[in-house]
Amino acid sequence: MRILSSIKFEFNSASDAEIFYESFIPEFQDMPMKRSKWTISNPKAYSNEINFQIESGDATAFRATVNSLIQFANIVEKTINLTKV
Repeated sequence: MRILSSIKFEFNSASDAEIFYESFIPEFQDMPMKRSKWTISNPKAYSNEINFQIESGDATAFRATVNSLIQFANIVEKTINLTKV
């Protein structure tokens, strides 16, 4: 089985999306994934969205990839919120 999917993260502002993108790239570009591949789109100017394309060889690998993306997004979101207080 092969799973192809796209995930869109929508942020409160374009600057929040840019912060996520800039934080994400160094953390995950060298992350070894044998059963999944993903690509991230560079956010367009003034866009509050970031899109991921995910290709996984099985459901377990897909779930693990999605969980990793969501966990990292949660960390970035909390950090952004802390800096705005």
